[in-house]
Amino acid sequence: MALKRTKVYRLYPDTTMSHVLDQWCDYRRYCYNKALEVWNATYTEYRMTVSPEILAELKKPKKERQFTKEQELFISNYYPTAALIQKKLTASKQSWEKQISSRILQQACADLGKSFKKFAKDKATKAKHGAGRPKFQSKKEKRQGFKLNQGVVLTAWNDHGRLTLPIPQSYKGEWHSIKISEPPEKAKMGTVSFYREHGRYYMAVPYTYENPSRVHAETGRKTGVDVNVSHFNDEDGAHYFLHKSGSGKWDKNIGAVKLDKIYRDIKHQQRIMARKLNENGRIAGRRSKSYQKARIKLQKLNERAHRMQDDAMHKYTTHLVKEYDAICIEDLDVKGMLMSHVASKGVHRALFGRFRDYLKYKCKSAGVKLVIANRFYPSTQRCAACGNVKKDDEKITLSGNKKHGTKHNEYVCYNKKCPNCNKVVDRDVNAMMNLTFLIDHPKYNKAL
Repeated sequence: MALKRTKVYRLYPDTTMSHVLDQWCDYRRYCYNKALEVWNATYTEYRMTVSPEILAELKKPKKERQFTKEQELFISNYYPTAALIQKKLTASKQSWEKQISSRILQQACADLGKSFKKFAKDKATKAKHGAGRPKFQSKKEKRQGFKLNQGVVLTAWNDHGRLTLPIPQSYKGEWHSIKISEPPEKAKMGTVSFYREHGRYYMAVPYTYENPSRVHAETGRKTGVDVNVSHFNDEDGAHYFLHKSGSGKWDKNIGAVKLDKIYRDIKHQQRIMARKLNENGRIAGRRSKSYQKARIKLQKLNERAHRMQDDAMHKYTTHLVKEYDAICIEDLDVKGMLMSHVASKGVHRALFGRFRDYLKYKCKSAGVKLVIANRFYPSTQRCAACGNVKKDDEKITLSGNKKHGTKHNEYVCYNKKCPNCNKVVDRDVNAMMNLTFLIDHPKYNKAL
Protein backbone atom coordinates (compact mmCIF):
# COMPACT_ATOMS: atom_id res chain seq x y z
CA MET A 1 0.00 0.00 0.00
CA ALA A 2 1.37 3.40 -1.01
CA LEU A 3 2.14 5.83 1.80
CA LYS A 4 2.06 9.61 1.31
CA ARG A 5 4.13 11.90 3.48
CA THR A 6 5.14 15.57 3.17
CA LYS A 7 8.59 16.65 4.31
CA VAL A 8 9.63 20.26 4.85
CA TYR A 9 13.16 21.45 4.05
CA ARG A 10 14.81 24.72 5.02
CA LEU A 11 16.30 26.67 2.08
CA TYR A 12 19.46 28.79 2.31
CA PRO A 13 19.47 31.01 -0.80
CA ASP A 14 22.07 33.71 -1.51
CA THR A 15 21.13 37.34 -2.19
CA THR A 16 20.43 36.72 -5.89
CA MET A 17 18.14 33.73 -5.33
CA SER A 18 16.44 35.39 -2.35
CA HIS A 19 15.36 38.15 -4.71
CA VAL A 20 14.11 35.54 -7.20
CA LEU A 21 12.11 33.68 -4.53
CA ASP A 22 10.58 36.94 -3.26
CA GLN A 23 9.62 37.91 -6.80
CA TRP A 24 8.04 34.52 -7.48
CA CYS A 25 6.07 34.63 -4.19
CA ASP A 26 4.70 38.07 -5.12
CA TYR A 27 3.93 36.90 -8.66
CA ARG A 28 1.92 33.93 -7.39
CA ARG A 29 -0.24 36.25 -5.26
CA TYR A 30 -0.66 38.57 -8.26
CA CYS A 31 -1.71 35.66 -10.51
CA TYR A 32 -4.21 34.32 -7.97
CA ASN A 33 -5.83 37.72 -7.41
CA LYS A 34 -5.90 38.47 -11.14
CA ALA A 35 -7.39 35.05 -11.86
CA LEU A 36 -10.08 35.59 -9.21
CA GLU A 37 -10.93 38.98 -10.71
CA VAL A 38 -11.23 37.49 -14.21
CA TRP A 39 -13.20 34.53 -12.84
CA ASN A 40 -15.79 36.80 -11.21
CA ALA A 41 -16.12 38.96 -14.34
CA THR A 42 -16.46 35.87 -16.57
CA TYR A 43 -19.12 34.36 -14.33
CA THR A 44 -21.09 37.62 -14.28
CA GLU A 45 -21.01 37.76 -18.09
CA TYR A 46 -22.00 34.10 -18.28
CA ARG A 47 -25.03 34.58 -16.00
CA MET A 48 -26.24 37.56 -18.06
CA THR A 49 -26.09 35.73 -21.41
CA VAL A 50 -26.86 32.09 -20.54
CA SER A 51 -30.14 30.68 -21.84
CA PRO A 52 -32.80 29.03 -19.62
CA GLU A 53 -32.33 25.74 -21.53
CA ILE A 54 -28.67 25.50 -20.51
CA LEU A 55 -29.51 26.31 -16.90
CA ALA A 56 -32.14 23.59 -16.87
CA GLU A 57 -29.65 21.02 -18.20
CA LEU A 58 -26.97 22.05 -15.70
CA LYS A 59 -29.33 21.30 -12.81
CA LYS A 60 -29.51 17.66 -13.93
CA PRO A 61 -26.87 15.03 -12.93
CA LYS A 62 -23.79 14.95 -15.20
CA LYS A 63 -24.73 11.63 -16.78
CA GLU A 64 -28.17 12.90 -17.85
CA ARG A 65 -27.04 16.22 -19.38
CA GLN A 66 -27.45 16.65 -23.15
CA PHE A 67 -26.16 19.80 -24.89
CA THR A 68 -26.19 20.78 -28.53
CA LYS A 69 -22.92 21.74 -30.26
CA GLU A 70 -23.79 25.44 -30.01
CA GLN A 71 -24.52 25.11 -26.29
CA GLU A 72 -21.24 23.23 -25.70
CA LEU A 73 -19.34 25.96 -27.57
CA PHE A 74 -21.04 28.66 -25.48
CA ILE A 75 -20.22 26.87 -22.20
CA SER A 76 -16.56 26.36 -23.18
CA ASN A 77 -16.19 30.08 -24.05
CA TYR A 78 -18.11 31.66 -21.17
CA TYR A 79 -18.41 29.26 -18.23
CA PRO A 80 -15.39 29.95 -15.94
CA THR A 81 -12.96 27.07 -15.47
CA ALA A 82 -9.31 26.92 -14.47
CA ALA A 83 -8.27 26.20 -18.07
CA LEU A 84 -10.31 29.12 -19.48
CA ILE A 85 -8.98 31.60 -16.89
CA GLN A 86 -5.41 30.42 -17.50
CA LYS A 87 -5.90 30.90 -21.25
CA LYS A 88 -7.13 34.48 -20.74
CA LEU A 89 -4.30 35.40 -18.38
CA THR A 90 -1.66 33.89 -20.69
CA ALA A 91 -3.00 35.87 -23.65
CA SER A 92 -2.80 39.15 -21.68
CA LYS A 93 0.69 38.59 -20.25
CA GLN A 94 2.93 41.63 -19.90
CA SER A 95 6.63 41.73 -20.77
CA TRP A 96 7.82 41.56 -17.14
CA GLU A 97 5.79 38.39 -16.54
CA LYS A 98 7.83 36.51 -19.14
CA GLN A 99 10.87 36.79 -16.86
CA ILE A 100 9.12 34.46 -14.36
CA SER A 101 8.27 30.78 -14.66
CA SER A 102 4.91 30.18 -16.33
CA ARG A 103 4.30 27.19 -14.03
CA ILE A 104 3.43 29.60 -11.23
CA LEU A 105 0.52 30.98 -13.27
CA GLN A 106 -0.66 27.45 -14.10
CA GLN A 107 -0.66 26.35 -10.46
CA ALA A 108 -2.38 29.55 -9.27
CA CYS A 109 -5.25 28.99 -11.72
CA ALA A 110 -5.44 25.30 -10.78
CA ASP A 111 -5.62 26.16 -7.06
CA LEU A 112 -8.37 28.70 -7.71
CA GLY A 113 -10.34 26.11 -9.70
CA LYS A 114 -10.07 23.62 -6.81
CA SER A 115 -11.23 26.29 -4.35
CA PHE A 116 -14.34 27.04 -6.42
CA LYS A 117 -15.12 23.34 -6.82
CA LYS A 118 -14.92 22.82 -3.07
CA PHE A 119 -17.03 25.92 -2.47
CA ALA A 120 -19.71 24.70 -4.92
CA LYS A 121 -19.71 21.19 -3.41
CA ASP A 122 -20.10 22.44 0.17
CA LYS A 123 -22.81 24.86 -0.92
CA ALA A 124 -24.74 22.10 -2.69
CA THR A 125 -24.51 19.74 0.31
CA LYS A 126 -25.17 22.63 2.75
CA ALA A 127 -22.14 21.74 4.84
CA LYS A 128 -22.18 23.37 8.26
CA HIS A 129 -18.47 24.25 8.26
CA GLY A 130 -17.84 24.23 4.52
CA ALA A 131 -15.33 26.20 2.52
CA GLY A 132 -16.28 29.81 1.85
CA ARG A 133 -16.06 31.66 -1.44
CA PRO A 134 -12.42 32.25 -2.51
CA LYS A 135 -11.09 35.64 -1.41
CA PHE A 136 -8.30 37.89 -2.61
CA GLN A 137 -4.94 37.22 -0.98
CA SER A 138 -3.14 39.93 0.97
CA LYS A 139 0.55 40.80 0.90
CA LYS A 140 0.36 41.31 4.67
CA GLU A 141 -0.03 37.59 5.32
CA LYS A 142 2.98 36.21 7.18
CA ARG A 143 3.28 33.27 4.76
CA GLN A 144 3.77 33.89 1.04
CA GLY A 145 4.59 31.14 -1.43
CA PHE A 146 4.21 29.44 -4.81
CA LYS A 147 4.07 25.93 -6.28
CA LEU A 148 5.96 24.07 -9.00
CA ASN A 149 4.55 20.89 -10.47
CA GLN A 150 7.73 19.86 -12.28
CA GLY A 151 11.18 21.02 -13.29
CA VAL A 152 12.69 20.88 -9.79
CA VAL A 153 16.12 19.24 -9.85
CA LEU A 154 17.61 17.92 -6.60
CA THR A 155 21.19 16.63 -6.54
CA ALA A 156 23.46 15.45 -3.75
CA TRP A 157 26.30 17.79 -2.83
CA ASN A 158 28.74 17.29 0.05
CA ASP A 159 26.30 15.32 2.23
CA HIS A 160 23.78 18.15 1.78
CA GLY A 161 21.39 18.98 -1.01
CA ARG A 162 21.29 21.53 -3.80
CA LEU A 163 18.10 22.82 -5.37
CA THR A 164 18.08 24.09 -8.96
CA LEU A 165 14.92 25.95 -9.96
CA PRO A 166 13.79 25.91 -13.62
CA ILE A 167 15.18 28.94 -15.46
CA PRO A 168 12.57 30.86 -17.52
CA GLN A 169 13.40 31.07 -21.22
CA SER A 170 13.32 34.88 -21.32
CA TYR A 171 15.27 35.35 -18.08
CA LYS A 172 18.49 37.35 -18.34
CA GLY A 173 20.64 37.46 -15.24
CA GLU A 174 22.53 35.36 -12.72
CA TRP A 175 21.10 32.04 -11.58
CA HIS A 176 22.45 29.90 -8.74
CA SER A 177 21.54 26.66 -7.05
CA ILE A 178 20.14 26.80 -3.53
CA LYS A 179 21.41 24.87 -0.53
CA ILE A 180 18.78 22.86 1.37
CA SER A 181 18.87 21.57 4.94
CA GLU A 182 19.30 17.88 4.05
CA PRO A 183 19.47 15.61 0.99
CA PRO A 184 16.16 14.67 -0.63
CA GLU A 185 14.71 11.19 -0.34
CA LYS A 186 14.60 8.74 -3.22
CA ALA A 187 10.84 8.57 -3.72
CA LYS A 188 8.22 9.84 -6.13
CA MET A 189 7.52 13.56 -5.63
CA GLY A 190 4.31 15.51 -6.18
CA THR A 191 3.70 19.24 -6.51
CA VAL A 192 6.43 21.05 -4.56
CA SER A 193 5.41 24.07 -2.45
CA PHE A 194 7.80 26.92 -1.67
CA TYR A 195 7.01 29.54 0.94
CA ARG A 196 8.57 32.39 2.88
CA GLU A 197 7.82 32.94 6.55
CA HIS A 198 9.48 35.44 8.92
CA GLY A 199 12.26 36.06 6.41
CA ARG A 200 13.08 32.35 6.06
CA TYR A 201 12.48 30.10 3.07
CA TYR A 202 11.12 26.57 3.08
CA MET A 203 10.23 23.82 0.62
CA ALA A 204 7.46 21.25 1.28
CA VAL A 205 7.89 18.08 -0.80
CA PRO A 206 5.08 15.46 -0.87
CA TYR A 207 6.56 11.96 -1.24
CA THR A 208 4.78 8.77 -2.28
CA TYR A 209 6.34 5.57 -0.93
CA GLU A 210 5.20 2.56 -2.92
CA ASN A 211 6.72 0.05 -0.47
CA PRO A 212 7.07 1.77 2.91
CA SER A 213 9.81 0.18 5.00
CA ARG A 214 8.49 1.43 8.35
CA VAL A 215 6.08 -1.14 9.78
CA HIS A 216 4.58 -0.87 13.26
CA ALA A 217 5.73 -3.69 15.52
CA GLU A 218 2.89 -4.98 17.69
CA THR A 219 3.50 -4.44 21.40
CA GLY A 220 0.21 -5.71 22.81
CA ARG A 221 -0.21 -2.50 24.82
CA LYS A 222 -3.08 -0.03 24.84
CA THR A 223 -3.64 3.29 26.58
CA GLY A 224 -5.93 6.23 27.00
CA VAL A 225 -4.52 9.77 26.88
CA ASP A 226 -5.93 12.36 29.27
CA VAL A 227 -4.91 15.84 28.10
CA ASN A 228 -4.31 18.78 30.42
CA VAL A 229 -2.97 22.29 29.93
CA SER A 230 0.50 21.49 31.28
CA HIS A 231 0.85 17.73 30.72
CA PHE A 232 -0.65 14.63 29.09
CA ASN A 233 -1.25 11.36 30.99
CA ASP A 234 -0.94 7.86 29.56
CA GLU A 235 0.01 4.40 30.86
CA ASP A 236 3.66 5.47 31.22
CA GLY A 237 2.79 8.43 33.43
CA ALA A 238 2.67 12.20 32.91
CA HIS A 239 4.45 13.95 30.02
CA TYR A 240 5.06 17.66 30.62
CA PHE A 241 4.95 20.25 27.82
CA LEU A 242 4.45 23.66 29.42
CA HIS A 243 6.20 23.35 32.77
CA LYS A 244 8.10 26.27 34.23
CA SER A 245 11.87 26.60 34.03
CA GLY A 246 13.64 25.02 36.95
CA SER A 247 10.65 22.92 38.02
CA GLY A 248 12.69 19.76 37.51
CA LYS A 249 9.92 18.05 35.51
CA TRP A 250 10.88 16.76 32.10
CA ASP A 251 10.32 13.71 29.95
CA LYS A 252 13.10 11.54 28.52
CA ASN A 253 10.99 10.62 25.46
CA ILE A 254 10.11 14.13 24.29
CA GLY A 255 12.95 16.09 25.92
CA ALA A 256 12.84 18.96 28.38
CA VAL A 257 10.68 21.81 27.09
CA LYS A 258 11.38 25.05 28.95
CA LEU A 259 9.03 27.63 27.51
CA ASP A 260 8.47 29.73 30.57
CA LYS A 261 11.38 32.11 29.82
CA ILE A 262 10.31 32.54 26.20
CA TYR A 263 6.75 33.38 27.25
CA ARG A 264 8.07 35.93 29.73
CA ASP A 265 10.11 37.52 26.92
CA ILE A 266 7.00 37.58 24.70
CA LYS A 267 5.00 39.31 27.43
CA HIS A 268 7.81 41.87 27.95
CA GLN A 269 8.05 42.57 24.20
CA GLN A 270 4.28 43.07 23.93
CA ARG A 271 4.44 45.68 26.70
CA ILE A 272 7.23 47.52 24.85
CA MET A 273 5.14 47.67 21.67
CA ALA A 274 2.05 48.85 23.56
CA ARG A 275 4.06 51.58 25.28
CA LYS A 276 5.38 52.88 21.93
CA LEU A 277 1.81 53.14 20.61
CA ASN A 278 0.57 54.93 23.74
CA GLU A 279 3.41 57.46 23.78
CA ASN A 280 3.56 58.28 20.07
CA GLY A 281 0.01 57.60 18.97
CA ARG A 282 -1.18 54.51 17.12
CA ILE A 283 -0.35 55.67 13.58
CA ALA A 284 2.97 57.37 14.40
CA GLY A 285 4.03 54.48 16.63
CA ARG A 286 3.49 51.89 13.91
CA ARG A 287 5.58 53.92 11.45
CA SER A 288 8.59 54.28 13.75
CA LYS A 289 11.70 52.15 13.13
CA SER A 290 11.97 51.15 16.79
CA TYR A 291 8.41 49.76 16.69
CA GLN A 292 9.21 47.70 13.59
CA LYS A 293 12.34 46.29 15.27
CA ALA A 294 10.28 45.35 18.33
CA ARG A 295 7.63 43.75 16.12
CA ILE A 296 10.23 41.61 14.32
CA LYS A 297 11.73 40.56 17.65
CA LEU A 298 8.28 39.52 18.90
CA GLN A 299 7.66 37.50 15.73
CA LYS A 300 10.93 35.61 16.24
CA LEU A 301 10.05 34.82 19.85
CA ASN A 302 6.60 33.53 18.86
CA GLU A 303 8.14 31.44 16.10
CA ARG A 304 10.68 29.93 18.49
CA ALA A 305 7.97 29.01 21.00
CA HIS A 306 5.87 27.51 18.20
CA ARG A 307 8.76 25.38 16.96
CA MET A 308 9.64 24.09 20.43
CA GLN A 309 6.03 23.07 21.11
CA ASP A 310 5.65 21.55 17.65
CA ASP A 311 8.84 19.52 18.11
CA ALA A 312 7.67 18.23 21.50
CA MET A 313 4.24 17.33 20.10
CA HIS A 314 5.79 15.38 17.21
CA LYS A 315 8.07 13.48 19.59
CA TYR A 316 5.22 12.62 21.94
CA THR A 317 2.80 11.42 19.24
CA THR A 318 5.56 9.34 17.64
CA HIS A 319 6.28 7.82 21.07
CA LEU A 320 2.60 6.86 21.46
CA VAL A 321 2.41 5.24 18.03
CA LYS A 322 5.59 3.19 18.64
CA GLU A 323 4.67 2.00 22.13
CA TYR A 324 0.93 1.17 21.80
CA ASP A 325 -1.33 -0.82 19.49
CA ALA A 326 -4.52 1.03 20.50
CA ILE A 327 -4.99 4.59 21.75
CA CYS A 328 -8.08 6.40 23.04
CA ILE A 329 -8.30 10.20 23.26
CA GLU A 330 -11.01 12.68 24.17
CA ASP A 331 -13.13 14.75 21.79
CA LEU A 332 -12.72 18.08 23.57
CA ASP A 333 -14.86 21.17 23.12
CA VAL A 334 -11.88 23.54 22.98
CA LYS A 335 -14.02 26.59 22.24
CA GLY A 336 -16.12 25.97 25.32
CA MET A 337 -12.98 25.68 27.45
CA LEU A 338 -11.94 29.28 26.71
CA MET A 339 -13.51 30.71 29.86
CA SER A 340 -11.32 33.77 30.52
CA HIS A 341 -8.35 35.51 28.93
CA VAL A 342 -6.05 33.86 31.49
CA ALA A 343 -7.35 30.32 30.97
CA SER A 344 -7.67 30.80 27.21
CA LYS A 345 -3.95 31.46 26.84
CA GLY A 346 -3.07 28.17 28.51
CA VAL A 347 -5.63 26.20 26.49
CA HIS A 348 -4.33 27.64 23.21
CA ARG A 349 -0.74 26.81 24.14
CA ALA A 350 -1.67 23.22 25.05
CA LEU A 351 -2.23 22.44 21.32
CA PHE A 352 -5.14 20.03 21.83
CA GLY A 353 -6.23 20.28 18.19
CA ARG A 354 -2.73 19.78 16.82
CA PHE A 355 -2.23 16.77 19.09
CA ARG A 356 -5.33 15.11 17.65
CA ASP A 357 -4.37 15.88 14.03
CA TYR A 358 -0.82 14.57 14.42
CA LEU A 359 -1.92 11.42 16.23
CA LYS A 360 -4.68 10.75 13.69
CA TYR A 361 -2.48 10.64 10.60
CA LYS A 362 0.38 8.83 12.37
CA CYS A 363 -1.96 6.10 13.63
CA LYS A 364 -3.41 5.70 10.14
CA SER A 365 0.01 5.29 8.50
CA ALA A 366 1.29 2.89 11.21
CA GLY A 367 -1.89 0.80 11.47
CA VAL A 368 -2.56 1.73 15.11
CA LYS A 369 -6.16 1.73 16.34
CA LEU A 370 -7.37 5.18 17.40
CA VAL A 371 -10.59 5.59 19.40
CA ILE A 372 -12.21 9.02 19.86
CA ALA A 373 -14.20 9.19 23.08
CA ASN A 374 -17.62 10.81 23.00
CA ARG A 375 -17.54 14.46 24.01
CA PHE A 376 -20.04 13.79 26.81
CA TYR A 377 -18.38 10.62 28.13
CA PRO A 378 -17.62 11.42 31.83
CA SER A 379 -14.01 10.27 31.91
CA THR A 380 -13.21 12.68 34.77
CA GLN A 381 -16.37 12.04 36.85
CA ARG A 382 -16.48 8.24 36.47
CA CYS A 383 -14.73 5.90 38.89
CA ALA A 384 -12.41 3.55 37.01
CA ALA A 385 -12.77 0.85 39.70
CA CYS A 386 -16.55 0.53 40.10
CA GLY A 387 -18.03 2.66 37.32
CA ASN A 388 -19.90 5.05 39.61
CA VAL A 389 -20.46 8.49 38.00
CA LYS A 390 -20.43 11.65 40.12
CA LYS A 391 -23.42 13.98 39.61
CA ASP A 392 -24.71 17.35 40.86
CA ASP A 393 -22.80 18.55 43.95
CA GLU A 394 -20.57 15.44 43.89
CA LYS A 395 -18.84 16.54 40.69
CA ILE A 396 -15.18 17.54 40.56
CA THR A 397 -14.69 21.08 39.22
CA LEU A 398 -11.64 23.25 38.57
CA SER A 399 -11.75 24.31 42.21
CA GLY A 400 -12.29 20.76 43.49
CA ASN A 401 -15.37 19.63 45.38
CA LYS A 402 -16.73 22.01 48.05
CA LYS A 403 -19.03 19.43 49.61
CA HIS A 404 -16.23 17.05 50.56
CA GLY A 405 -13.36 19.57 50.58
CA THR A 406 -11.25 17.74 47.95
CA LYS A 407 -8.82 19.41 45.54
CA HIS A 408 -9.24 19.68 41.77
CA ASN A 409 -6.65 16.95 41.10
CA GLU A 410 -8.12 14.45 43.60
CA TYR A 411 -10.76 11.81 42.85
CA VAL A 412 -12.49 10.13 45.78
CA CYS A 413 -15.21 7.52 45.27
CA TYR A 414 -17.82 7.31 48.04
CA ASN A 415 -19.51 4.13 46.80
CA LYS A 416 -19.25 1.66 49.71
CA LYS A 417 -19.06 -1.30 47.31
CA CYS A 418 -16.05 0.18 45.51
CA PRO A 419 -12.60 -1.25 46.40
CA ASN A 420 -11.26 2.34 46.32
CA CYS A 421 -13.94 3.74 48.62
CA ASN A 422 -12.72 6.91 50.43
CA LYS A 423 -9.26 6.53 48.85
CA VAL A 424 -7.65 9.55 47.19
CA VAL A 425 -6.79 8.80 43.53
CA ASP A 426 -5.14 11.14 41.07
CA ARG A 427 -7.91 12.56 38.89
CA ASP A 428 -5.84 12.45 35.66
CA VAL A 429 -4.82 8.81 36.21
CA ASN A 430 -8.48 7.90 36.85
CA ALA A 431 -9.54 9.65 33.61
CA MET A 432 -6.79 7.88 31.68
CA MET A 433 -7.98 4.49 32.94
CA ASN A 434 -11.57 5.33 31.92
CA LEU A 435 -10.41 6.17 28.39
CA THR A 436 -8.40 2.94 28.20
CA PHE A 437 -11.57 1.06 29.22
CA LEU A 438 -13.36 2.34 26.07
CA ILE A 439 -10.92 0.56 23.73
CA ASP A 440 -12.31 -2.88 24.64
CA HIS A 441 -15.84 -1.72 25.51
CA PRO A 442 -17.04 0.67 22.75
CA LYS A 443 -20.69 0.27 23.80
CA TYR A 444 -19.99 2.61 26.74
CA ASN A 445 -18.67 5.34 24.46
CA LYS A 446 -21.56 7.69 25.13
CA ALA A 447 -22.94 10.01 27.80
CA LEU A 448 -23.57 7.96 30.96
